[in-house]
Amino acid sequence: MADDDQQPGPSRPRSESETPVAVVAIDSQDDSGDDDEEEEEEAQTSGEGSKDQQGDQQQQQQQQQQTPTRNRKRKHSTKRGSANKKGGPSEEELDAEKLKFLLEPVLSALRALEVKNELEAMRTLINTLQPSQHEIEMALNKVKKDLDRVLAFPNNSYCVYDFGSIKSGLAFRDSDLDFYVHYERNSENRNDQTKLIHVIHSRMMRDKTFHTLVKIIGAKVPLLRAVHGPTNLTCDINFSNARGCYNSKFIYALTKFDSRIHKLAIIIKFWAKCAFLLTNHRQMNTYCIIMMLIFYLQTKKLPLLPSVQDLQKGIPRVNYGPWNLGYPREIIFQSMNRESIRQLLTAFFKYYATFEYDKYLISPYVGRRVTVDEMKQQKVRELQPYYRAEQQQFPQFNYGTLLHIQDPFELNMNVGGVLNSAQHFEQFKLSFKTAHEVCLATIQEPFAKVLEEVFTKTKKFSKPPKNVPRPKNGTTNNNATGNGGETPSPTEDNGKHWRICRLLPIEYELFMVRQILLVRNTDKDAIITERQIKDMWADCLLDFIEDILSKIYLLKVEPLKDADRCSGIPPSVKQDDIRTFQMVSERQVIFKRPRLQISNEEELENEIAISKARWQANRPLVFNCRVDLFKTNDDAIELHIPDQQRKNGALRVFIETCFLTQIRNCIKGYLKVMLAKAEERAKADRNK
Repeated sequence: MADDDQQPGPSRPRSESETPVAVVAIDSQDDSGDDDEEEEEEAQTSGEGSKDQQGDQQQQQQQQQQTPTRNRKRKHSTKRGSANKKGGPSEEELDAEKLKFLLEPVLSALRALEVKNELEAMRTLINTLQPSQHEIEMALNKVKKDLDRVLAFPNNSYCVYDFGSIKSGLAFRDSDLDFYVHYERNSENRNDQTKLIHVIHSRMMRDKTFHTLVKIIGAKVPLLRAVHGPTNLTCDINFSNARGCYNSKFIYALTKFDSRIHKLAIIIKFWAKCAFLLTNHRQMNTYCIIMMLIFYLQTKKLPLLPSVQDLQKGIPRVNYGPWNLGYPREIIFQSMNRESIRQLLTAFFKYYATFEYDKYLISPYVGRRVTVDEMKQQKVRELQPYYRAEQQQFPQFNYGTLLHIQDPFELNMNVGGVLNSAQHFEQFKLSFKTAHEVCLATIQEPFAKVLEEVFTKTKKFSKPPKNVPRPKNGTTNNNATGNGGETPSPTEDNGKHWRICRLLPIEYELFMVRQILLVRNTDKDAIITERQIKDMWADCLLDFIEDILSKIYLLKVEPLKDADRCSGIPPSVKQDDIRTFQMVSERQVIFKRPRLQISNEEELENEIAISKARWQANRPLVFNCRVDLFKTNDDAIELHIPDQQRKNGALRVFIETCFLTQIRNCIKGYLKVMLAKAEERAKADRNK
C-alpha cells in the first residue's frame, strides 16, 4: 500500500446538512467558462489572471459543440435501466461490461487450478483481482505528478492524500482513485470549496491530461471526478473529506490484523459486484459492505474482532468535532476463533440472510447486537459519546432508512442511508439469501468451485407481476392489483390503502432547506438542528405535492373534510396530520414531456404554462380518486390511495409514467424557488 504514515490535514465537524444520502451529479458541461473565470478570480487560493480563463471558455465551447447531444441526454435520463433512444448503452449494460472485465479472468483462473484447496483458490483470486503493490505505486506516482500541474497555487502549499480502496488494501484492477487535497490556507466554507472545484476543473480542461470531467457539487462531500488519460483511471478529488483517510487506514489495520479478514473482504466485495449490489445506481457502496463484515466478525460466539470502542481504549484521541477517530495501528486482540474462510463466508451470508434489519442496529463501534429502539431510548451504554453530542445539538442519527449501519467513528452517521429504494432493498436481501443457498449446495465441493458458484449463481430481483390473483383463503396480497381483475364486492374492506410512494429526505433537499433556514434566521449565533431541518422539509413537501398536482399536473385537488380514517394508514400517524383530498383528472399534460427543469420562479411559471397549453390539446386521462398524504414518524412522506383503485388503468398510467418520474425534480425546483424568494426578502430587509 501507499505510505501508511501519511496524515490528513485538519479535520472539521460535519455540518447539520451533511446527512448520508445519495450523491447528486452535475454535468460539467452545465457550467460555462464565464462562471469558471469569475470563480477563479474570487478563489482565495488562486493567483492567475483572467486571460487563461478566456482560452478556457473557448475550449469549453468547442468541447460542447463536439459532444454529441445524445450522450448528455442519456446521462440525465430518469430511466436508469433503459437504453437511450439513439441506441447507447444503458447503465445495466455498463455494469455488466465492467463486471465482465474482472469476472472472466477470475473464472478462468479458478477453473484452471489443479489444486483447488482454500489456500490456492484465495491466492489465485487475489492475484487475479488485485493489482500488485508495484502497479499501485506506479499508477499513483503518474497521477500525482500530473495533478501537480493543476493543483499548485502561488504562496499556498498543498498535500495530496490517497484514500479509499487504494489505501484500505481492497483495490481491484478497475478501482477508482480517491484523493483528498489539503491546502495550507484551506477554507472550510462549502462555497469556497465549490469555487476551488470550478477552478481546478478549468485548469484540467486546459491541461488535457484529464478528460470526462464531472463536477459533483450537491454531494455531502463536493468533489471533482476526472479520468486520467495515461492510466485510464477515474479520480475522485475532494478538498474537505479528511475523515476518509482515517476510515481507509482503519480498514487496512483490520485486514493486517488477521489475513482471513482481508480474504473475506475481497470475496464479499467482488460478490457484491456480481450480485447486483455495487452498481451505477449507487444504492450501496463498499464501505457499507465492509462495516457489515466487521460487525458480523465482532458478534460471533468466538469474536474475530473487538468493538471499536474497545480498540480506542488507551489510544491517543483524534478529535473530529465531538467524535474520536483514533485507533491502534497494530491491533492486539486474542481471538479464539479458528474457523476457515469457507466457514466464515457461509456464516456471513446466513447472518445477513436472516438479519432483522428493521429491528437491529449494525454498529461496529458497539460491537454487539442492540436494537434501534434501545438506541433511540438512550439505553445503549457504549453510545454515551453519541448521546452527549445529541444533547449539544449535533445532528441526530437518521433512523428513517431501510438499513441502519452506524459509522464506527461519526456515531450520528447512518452510512446505510444510501440504500433508500425499496426495490434495491429487496435485491439486497435476495442476494444474501441466494449466496447462502449456494454455499449450502456446494458444501462438498472444492473451495474454488464454491467461489465460482457464488460469483455466477446470482439472482436479480424483479417486481412481481401487476395482475396477481388474490389467495383463495381471502387474505390480502400486498402485490395484487385487485380481486383477480374483478370488481371488488361491497363487503370488501374498502378502507385498506395502497401506498403510491414513500419519499425519504435526500441530502440535496435537506441542504436546500438548511440554506433557507440560514437565510431566514437573523440570529447568526442560533443553532439550526437536524430536527428543525427535517420538520421543515416534511412541511414543505406536503405543501409542494399539493401545489404540483394542481398547478403542473393540472389535477383538481379538493380537500375532503371529516373523511373516515383508512385502515391502511399507520396508527402512529395522528388523524389531524393526514391531508385527505379528492384527486380528479380529465386530461394528460406530462406524457412524452422532457424532464421538467425548474431552477427559478420564471421557469416554474413556464412549466405551468406548458401544462395549460397541453391540457387544451392532449387526449383525455380520466380518473377520480381519494388520496391521503401524511408524514410518518420516521420522517418520510407517504401518498396513499384506496386499494381497489389500483385496477384503474388511467390512474396507474398517471402514477407510473407521470408522478413517480417527475416528482423529485419538481420538489427540487420548488426548493430553489423558495430559497430565491427567501434571499430576496432578506436582501430587501437589509436595505430598509
